[in-house]
Amino acid sequence: MKKTILLIILIFFSYNFLTAQQAISETEKLTSLGKIYGFLKYYHPEVGKGKFDWDKEFIKILPKVLKETDKESLSQVYINWIESLGKIENCKKCNSEEEYFDKNFDLSWTQDTTLFSNELSSKLKFIEKNRNQRENFYVTTEPIGNIKIINEPTYKDFEFPKEEYRLLGLFKYWNIIEYFYPYKYLTDQDWDFVLSEMIDKIRNVKNKDEYQAVLKELIANLDDSHAWISFNDSSKYKFLPVNISNVENQAVVSEIFNDSLAEINDLKSGDIIVKINDKNIESELKNTLKYVSGSNLNFKTNKSYSTIFRDTLDSMHLTIMRDGEIQNISTKLYNFNYFGYIKNKRRLKSKSITESIGYINMASKFTPKQFEEIFETFSTKKSIIIDLRAYPELKYKMFTRYFNTEDKVFALKYNPDISYPGRFVFDKSAKTGSSRKAFKGKFILLVNDNSLSLSEFTAMAFQTADNIITIGNQTAGADGRNIAIEYLGGYTTRFSGYGIMYPDGTESQRKGVKIDVEITPTINGLRQGRDEILEKAIEIANK
Repeated sequence: MKKTILLIILIFFSYNFLTAQQAISETEKLTSLGKIYGFLKYYHPEVGKGKFDWDKEFIKILPKVLKETDKESLSQVYINWIESLGKIENCKKCNSEEEYFDKNFDLSWTQDTTLFSNELSSKLKFIEKNRNQRENFYVTTEPIGNIKIINEPTYKDFEFPKEEYRLLGLFKYWNIIEYFYPYKYLTDQDWDFVLSEMIDKIRNVKNKDEYQAVLKELIANLDDSHAWISFNDSSKYKFLPVNISNVENQAVVSEIFNDSLAEINDLKSGDIIVKINDKNIESELKNTLKYVSGSNLNFKTNKSYSTIFRDTLDSMHLTIMRDGEIQNISTKLYNFNYFGYIKNKRRLKSKSITESIGYINMASKFTPKQFEEIFETFSTKKSIIIDLRAYPELKYKMFTRYFNTEDKVFALKYNPDISYPGRFVFDKSAKTGSSRKAFKGKFILLVNDNSLSLSEFTAMAFQTADNIITIGNQTAGADGRNIAIEYLGGYTTRFSGYGIMYPDGTESQRKGVKIDVEITPTINGLRQGRDEILEKAIEIANK
């Protein structure tokens, strides 16, 4: 009798255990839908032809997915969907022997036995092996190598969409990143985790402001200094007449946008901002960072300060530290155009610092002829300082022939392969120009956190010179071209479009370019109006 009772108890608990194992949460169901929706969009040959209104297909299948409670019934919903899309022919071109960059590639989820039946997993594997090899209706490539998203409705009137369209927007974006973002493997947060986390958040938002905050958080997970999203609301903000930067881990006035307005509002270079409107800067920064995308913490911090120190009001209250004393000031805010600010306006194109040292500011506007004349003038110098602490005006090829007597490879480039989404193929290596008239002295290259994108790419090209020293601090860490896509609701967002690395495989994304001598500006240096990076360059040039 006891054995019979024990057996019944064991059967009861085993049944409950198995039932609990097979039950699927709503988040798991939606995660699976998001992945399968994107996989079919970019892999299934019939979907790739544009034969289906893929947005409507999502809206139709969503309630069916949410209705099911276990993996077998959920898998059957997906099987029926796949079979309704039409027959897939065997692909003779799909067994490619291409050399891939595969750090982003992962379709292991299609074989997840805890979520999918064996039949569904087999169908997904078959689609991968016989994937679309023709032009895809939803994505193409541009001559430079990055993707271009096409034929996507933007729903510009949906600033705060209904839940099903909020999920649709999330799944569209998530899959674009999943298959075509070159640096997905470098993100702090696993991209699969981001999907499940954002599903819950995007479903629970109550209004447009909450929705836009979640979208900012989504984009921030790319950890990419190229990444941002625009809500077409920038014109409503007003700004301080100064720039606030992260210096010695504090919020410090690092640049004056307008001298007279800064003086009127009692703001000086080197002022440490302790509070804003009676709120501690540390807490404001902590609350803002998760909504800001950047490749490294310093870039994210500076970008966060740009958000913190703006408002729709006409003024803000600041608590500052100056010369060891705390002061409270009320400062006006202005439309940025009112400052008459031109970035790098104080920097000359070039100058002779001494008889033996020349200086060239790459942010200035040159014609190729002017640049040639500058190098002819500097040909007898011992050293030339090249300032890349801003965005260069001319392409690197115009300059690098003055650095090398022979062409040199300075970067490896890899592009998304839309014939095998998630995989990337190596493109032609990036090479410098060269000339027999190349400068024979010492180059000193200046970089900092303002060196972004083309600045970093150009720095990598310059670093091929035989006698060059790079000094400064960590650059923005976003190399290569950025691309724009429309996020559902009429919003524009961007991210890095193809991968760049040094020829030896060293990554420049997130880390920034290689630096030989680390120099970071100090608060005292800002107060004294010194350019500490340039000072170090002159010191090295004189050795």
